[in-house]
Amino acid sequence: MGLANGVHHLAICTKDIKAQIEFFTQVVGAELEALYWMHGVDNTFHGFIKLSDSSSIAFVQHPDIAKIAPIKGVSHAGTTAGNVAPGVMQHLALNVDTEADLLAIRDRVRSHGHWIMGPLDHGFCKSIYLAAPEGIMLEFSTSEGNAIDAEAWIDPEVMALAGISVEEVERFKHPASFESKGGKVAQPKPDPTKPLMQFPADARIWTMPDEEVTRTMSETTPPVQTKKSKAA
Repeated sequence: MGLANGVHHLAICTKDIKAQIEFFTQVVGAELEALYWMHGVDNTFHGFIKLSDSSSIAFVQHPDIAKIAPIKGVSHAGTTAGNVAPGVMQHLALNVDTEADLLAIRDRVRSHGHWIMGPLDHGFCKSIYLAAPEGIMLEFSTSEGNAIDAEAWIDPEVMALAGISVEEVERFKHPASFESKGGKVAQPKPDPTKPLMQFPADARIWTMPDEEVTRTMSETTPPVQTKKSKAA
């Protein structure tokens, strides 16, 4: 119960959302499904590119983003294996179901004049690679018929380099189950030793009850009223 089962959306900042929409719809073939002002954020809009009914890429644009200079090796990787700062996306890998689909998307990308490399066979998946607008390192992968066998693909040498013991690997492979309390677990006080968002320390958000957060910060009205949205 409650386990994540895929990526709902991956948010990526952009200074040119039109260029990103053009690339991901026309070159990649995904559909634009939303483009609107970001709820609760001043002067910011975002667009959602549909990957499936439950998975999207969300591009976020604010005027100040254009003032932030990208730096290879800091904000952006120069290749899909390049270094970037801790916590920053290195590359975006999108799934396709079969090797035939992988070759089809390669054909589509090349038909738009973009250089793309591969496929490379990684044993449990095959992948192709290219660069998208604004330095996004992009991969398409298929694991057709190649489910990962953890016994074969967890390397003892890398375990040692990462400081991970055999006992810890077993714990990581088999996370403890958790029985939902129906949302009744109390909100803990902000702990500076744990990751925190950058709200001001004196902001009420830190102590607002969940019900108040939902009531005051939610926005469900779409920007364009249609017969379907009015009925909802």
